[in-house]
Amino acid sequence: MFNHLRRLDYFISKAIFIFLDTFKYKLPDRNQKTKPVRKILCIKLWGLGNLVIIYPLLYKLKEKFPGAQLTFLTFNLNRGFLENNQSVDRIVYFEFTKNIFYIFIQFINLVIKFKKEQIDLLINFETFNNTSALFSYLIQSPIRIGLNNKYERIFYTHPICNNNTEHISSIFSNLLRPLDINLEYNYFTLKGSKENKNRIDNILHNFGIDKFVCIHPGTSENFKGKRYFKDYFSELSNLIINRYDYSIIFTGTKKEKDLITYIIKKCPIKNKVFDLSGNLTIWEFIELLRKSLLLISNDSAPVHIAASLGINIVVFYGATVPQRYKPLNKNSLIFYKNFHCSPCVGIDYKNKHCKNKYKCLDFFPQEVFYKISEKFFNE
Repeated sequence: MFNHLRRLDYFISKAIFIFLDTFKYKLPDRNQKTKPVRKILCIKLWGLGNLVIIYPLLYKLKEKFPGAQLTFLTFNLNRGFLENNQSVDRIVYFEFTKNIFYIFIQFINLVIKFKKEQIDLLINFETFNNTSALFSYLIQSPIRIGLNNKYERIFYTHPICNNNTEHISSIFSNLLRPLDINLEYNYFTLKGSKENKNRIDNILHNFGIDKFVCIHPGTSENFKGKRYFKDYFSELSNLIINRYDYSIIFTGTKKEKDLITYIIKKCPIKNKVFDLSGNLTIWEFIELLRKSLLLISNDSAPVHIAASLGINIVVFYGATVPQRYKPLNKNSLIFYKNFHCSPCVGIDYKNKHCKNKYKCLDFFPQEVFYKISEKFFNE
């Protein structure tokens, strides 16, 4: 279904590009005088991990335009995270659905809404979503900044090169350069409330947990092909428990509970494994990570959350590449085979079907355990 949406996204924008090009449409003069920036709209629909990276950039944006209202448009899947960002004045949620008709209705309604509001500055952080580029154009903000992929450039006043060899933090930072915001990227240190901390303390106390490793075996709905093998997660958990007597806490969404239940069933020492999937808010999860010895995860949002906290991290890459998405802290251990077919996410505007049974993620648990012990536990 996701591939159908991506292809539809690609062909609609291509058709519009050809139409505009036929009538010799030209980009507005980027040096034209514009009115003062009083209303800003930022767009990033997909990816909580991307929002973690964007988080500090929003503060820089507000520093540049302290009197402006900053609105952020994202999927409702990310609800509960940006609410803590003091630079964001308003969050508008696009309801995630696979119903194309409902997507279209929301699209039109939001175009009308933001056009009436007369947005002065629009920044689109999407990396390969053509429809969001068209959306940006239709709002007709005087300043529109976004990434220059195949057909998107015509929709922006300031198209920015999307260099696939650069880390995503650099790509996002480059989107602020037309505004004379130049910076060396650093994570924002995320911090939950006192209530969040107290709830995690109570959970750990009730479970009788002292030292623990956090494992996040899921990924976003966008592409489950990024997941390390579930049987390997079970075996790796057993190796850690048997050698170090650490507890293992599994985290994830409610939809990932069946996955975690399967993994835990293959862990014989039941009093050392705990399932918190679907039971934590994003900020409670952040406070849980803060207390963990180590996070083991696929390429997903928890990786960058842990990196912002300075937590030890183990990450598996296959369908995506670490050059683009790796955590930026030094205390991380990355597993990547660098197959010729990698990356395969978002290539030609779709997620490619794997014909090799995801061998790019075939890291033997014994090998992973040995490298974890060597790097993080001084063995």
